[in-house]
Amino acid sequence: MLTTAVRISDDDFGQRLKDMRLWLDGRGFEPSTFTYFYLNPGMRVHVSFKIDGEAEAFAVEFGGSLIGTHDVADQVLAA
Repeated sequence: MLTTAVRISDDDFGQRLKDMRLWLDGRGFEPSTFTYFYLNPGMRVHVSFKIDGEAEAFAVEFGGSLIGTHDVADQVLAA
C-alpha cells in the first residue's frame, strides 16, 4: 500500500478536495483511506492506495509525494 501526501492551502481546500474526488471517480480509482490533517496554515491530505500506479498518478496530478511504503502484511500476502 502506498500513500500520497498533498499539501493544500486554506484558500482552496474545498475546491481541491472536490477536484481530487472528481479525478478519482473519473478514473475509477478507489483509495483505501483518505484523511486530512490541519496545519497552520493549510492542510495535508493523505490518500492511500492498494495499487501503486494509482498512488503514483495521484501524486503527479496533485503535486504530492509518496510517503508510504509497502506494509509488511502486504508483502506476506504477496508471498
